[in-house]
Amino acid sequence: MARLGRSFPIQVRVTGGLTYHLVDLTLPAFESVSEWPALSVDTPNVNLFLGPFESASEWPALTLVFDQHFTLGAFESVSEWPAVTVTTPIQPGDSLTGAAGEVEWNGTLWGPTTNVRVLLPVDGWLGTPSVDNLNVERPNRHGAWNALKYAGQRIVSIRLQANSASDPSAVHDLLDQVIAATGLSTSEDPLPLVIKGYGQPMLAWGQVVDRPLVMDSDYNAGLPTVGVLIACGDPRLYGLEARGATVPLNTPTVLANLGNAETHPIIRVEGPVVNPQIENVTLDRKIRFAIELDAGDILEIDTDNNTVTLAGDNRMSTLNGSGIVTPQDLVLQAGSNTIRYTATSGGGNGVDLLWKDATI
Repeated sequence: MARLGRSFPIQVRVTGGLTYHLVDLTLPAFESVSEWPALSVDTPNVNLFLGPFESASEWPALTLVFDQHFTLGAFESVSEWPAVTVTTPIQPGDSLTGAAGEVEWNGTLWGPTTNVRVLLPVDGWLGTPSVDNLNVERPNRHGAWNALKYAGQRIVSIRLQANSASDPSAVHDLLDQVIAATGLSTSEDPLPLVIKGYGQPMLAWGQVVDRPLVMDSDYNAGLPTVGVLIACGDPRLYGLEARGATVPLNTPTVLANLGNAETHPIIRVEGPVVNPQIENVTLDRKIRFAIELDAGDILEIDTDNNTVTLAGDNRMSTLNGSGIVTPQDLVLQAGSNTIRYTATSGGGNGVDLLWKDATI
C-alpha cells in the first residue's frame, strides 16, 4: 500500500542485447608516431646475355675541315719552357767606361773610375817600336842598299798609383789586386792590353815582364806607385771592332783595312767545294788547297799563326799549286784589297774573312 508523500525506489532492469550504430566523425589535424616498420624491398640480381645487335648512332656525323685559318685574340699563358740563358765570353775592352786614360789588362780595369789611377806618361804605346834596319852598307860608295823594315816587339811601360790616402792601412788591399793581375803567365799565350786615350781604344797582345814596386814615402802615405812592363810580341795595335765579309765565288770583292799596317785575317772555307783558291789580287798573292770539302765542313786558315785546320786536324799538306804563297803571306795591306775566290767545283757558300784594322 502506498503512502501519501512517500514511495519506494523502483529498480530498473535492462533486458535484451546492445545496439551499435556506424557514425562518420571529422577529426582535426594531428600528428602521430608512425607505427609501421621501414619498408624494405629485396630484388634478386639478374644477368641478361644479349647477342650481337646494331643500333643507330646517337652522335652527329664527324666533319673534318682542312686549310682553315684561325685568328686568336691576345691571350697570356704560363710558359712551359725554362728561361733562356745566353752566356758570351768577355771581350777585350768590355770593362771600359769610355773615360780617357783607362787601361784594361786582361779584363782588369785601371783608371779614373777606379782606386788605381794611371799616371802619365805611358811609354811605348803610340810611338813606333824599335825597327830592325836591314839596310846593307855599300862597300865602295856612300850609303847603303835599301831593305825592308820590320818592327820589333812593342814594350809598354805603365805606372799605376793605388789611391788609399783616405785609409793608408788599406794600401795592401789595392796592391794585392794589382799584384794578382800582373803575375807572370804560366802560358806562352799573350793576354789582351787595351788603352784608351782621347781617341778610340786600341788593343795589343802581350805578357808582363816586370813589375817594379818601391816601399817609399808615397807608400807610407797610402799612395804607392807600381810599374808594369808589358812586352807585346806583335807590335801592331788593333781596333776593337772585328770586321768580316763573305766573298762570293768568282766575284772579286774589295775589303778595307783602315789601319796603316798589314793585318792577318782568319779565312774560313765552307763546303761543299773542291780545290778552293783565295787570292789577294791587289798584292798578287794566292793560296790554293787540293782538298774536297763536304757540306758542313769548314777549312780554317789562320794566317797569323800560319795554320790550316779541318775539324781541328792539320791540313797544311793540302796547300798545293803553282805561284802560291804560305798562309802567313796572304795578308790585307793597309787600305783597299781586292779578294777573289775560285774553285774547281762547288763553293757556292763563298769564303769568309775576319780581321781587325792594324796600326804600327
